[in-house]
Amino acid sequence: MVVDRIEVYLDGASEPLAVLKEPPYRLNLDTRKIPDGEHVLRLVTHFRGGGEEIREIPFTVNNYPDVMVLGLDEGGEVAGALELRLAVGEPELPVEPVRFNPLWYVVASVIVLGGIWAYFALSPTAEKVAAELAPPAQEAQAPKEGAGQAAKVDQALMEKGKSIYEANCVACHQANGQGMPPAFPALAGNPNLKDTQLVLNTIKNGRGAMPAVGAAFSDEDLKAVATYIRNSFGNSFGPVE
Repeated sequence: MVVDRIEVYLDGASEPLAVLKEPPYRLNLDTRKIPDGEHVLRLVTHFRGGGEEIREIPFTVNNYPDVMVLGLDEGGEVAGALELRLAVGEPELPVEPVRFNPLWYVVASVIVLGGIWAYFALSPTAEKVAAELAPPAQEAQAPKEGAGQAAKVDQALMEKGKSIYEANCVACHQANGQGMPPAFPALAGNPNLKDTQLVLNTIKNGRGAMPAVGAAFSDEDLKAVATYIRNSFGNSFGPVE
């Protein structure tokens, strides 16, 4: 069927807002001239030879939101003189963003990180795990077992493991592998890292304060990061088979 014309009506108007007779059928609708609220755009398509089709499209206009009041919270307790800033969102007048003092971000970060550290540091479970995993004091400086295997470690795998460690582990175990005992035992000079299966299981499934992170790693990623921590920070336990 060939279109003769398209009449465009707004809400219940009897006169069309526009009559489109030639393709491409386009209409510029300035919503700033329409009151805020619910509206309906009605399209009546007339076909040559008779017949018509009606389509209604409901929409909402919201060009002028409520006034924003900066400096006074709803229900807040106040005293003395207040300086308030009022902002109105308009199409040509963007609302000025609220500026925060960077000092509050620093304070909030310290409080959050301090709370996390205190929780794990004071947790009996964390202390038990630390006692199991932390290297004994007399062994920390002992000659490293498996030193002769260091030459067999794949350096490309070591580099990959280092990248994974720095992206996922360094926040708790530190760049030098000293950790944050008792929640996060030191990796440096830790003889427990000789047990390859213990290392892989701890990374994959978590242990104590350490969450399970292995789900995000491929088998190659697990092998790489395990190889890296077993052969860094003074450790020399050879590659992960």
